[in-house]
Amino acid sequence: MLIGKGLLANAFKHYSENSNVILFASGVSNSKELDDAKYEREFELLKSYITSKSKLVYFSTCSIFDESLKTSAYINHKLKIEKYISENFSSFIIFRLPIVVGNSTNPHTLTNFLFNTIKNNQHFLLFANAYRYLIDVDDLSVLLSGIIDSSEYDNKILNICFNNKISILELVSIFEKIIGKKALYEMNKKGSVYIPNNIEFINYLQKIDFKINENYNENIITKYYSI
Repeated sequence: MLIGKGLLANAFKHYSENSNVILFASGVSNSKELDDAKYEREFELLKSYITSKSKLVYFSTCSIFDESLKTSAYINHKLKIEKYISENFSSFIIFRLPIVVGNSTNPHTLTNFLFNTIKNNQHFLLFANAYRYLIDVDDLSVLLSGIIDSSEYDNKILNICFNNKISILELVSIFEKIIGKKALYEMNKKGSVYIPNNIEFINYLQKIDFKINENYNENIITKYYSI
């Protein structure tokens, strides 16, 4: 069963007719959202599946490890949902995701924001010390499907990210090269770097012999944003 629409739902649409799995991809898509009603709507929808015996698959975020975001409504909501699922669902798996890059019209994703802002010659504030992790939605679909279909990871919370952290400054440079324009930004020394404990995910990648190359970040930005 597939709940939701958008980038993640489309990536896992092969679960739409699978009665053994509830793929919950219906959530707040803007990490800066302040409207409590939108968070509550997701929570109530999730609660409606509590009696199901199917495996619940929920997407959280690796950004819970970012100290600069610990007071964020979005982060606190994700932690609340994680706790509720862990305590109330008999079968589940929670994936904490990095920034997922793919064909999406959501203007609130970091990569869409940078692309649109640079392309349209708009000014923005750049946090010089901020770092993020990226993953191609196509890789995410293949890799997580293998985990979902295995019982080995049932009732676990997994931090899903490669060891490919990238500074926002470097990410902007990649977009500048792809778009062919200089970004118009004001540099701010704020920002943070966090390192999720991804050992279990890395061990899984080694087991299935999956590797990324050193140009992975630039390759996926080029794949989805070349104009």
